[in-house]
Amino acid sequence: MEAFAGLFEPLRPKSLAIASRIVGPDEAHDVVMDAFLKAWKALPGFSERSALATWLYRIVWNCAADHRRASLRRRENRLPEDEAGQTLDIPDSAADSPADKVASRDLGRQLDASLGQLSDELRIALMLRFADGLSYREIAAATNVQIGTVMSRLFHGRRRLKALMDQIEKGIQS
Repeated sequence: MEAFAGLFEPLRPKSLAIASRIVGPDEAHDVVMDAFLKAWKALPGFSERSALATWLYRIVWNCAADHRRASLRRRENRLPEDEAGQTLDIPDSAADSPADKVASRDLGRQLDASLGQLSDELRIALMLRFADGLSYREIAAATNVQIGTVMSRLFHGRRRLKALMDQIEKGIQS
């Protein structure tokens, strides 16, 4: 048990970040615990074809995706007014003036709104790369796609995100 904790505890922060990007911060801890339990059970079958971190992040991603699908199914059975919007937490920079803080929050809302309009594949690829700092290879392993697919998703995701942000900016200026 101590050996498992020694191997996996350093991977917890990034695992939480990955889960948060997919299911939101409120559910991330549950997803990571589920993923760690699955990793514990599957560890004897770990074949070392990939890095331990990559293997674990794939398990986290799968658990989070399963959790999200189940959540969406539950949401379909509820009335629309029961749904609460999820927001992306954008940390405030060390802004000096209140105007800077307002601008930063506005940018965070615009980014959140734009990210919400992307497909799951594009949004997850962007978040894993830019919010969590995963390499192309780690993203490919975590999402079970080829590196070329990761590159394509990042390219199209950035392009679509920019277009959505520009569209929101034009709407604000009008």
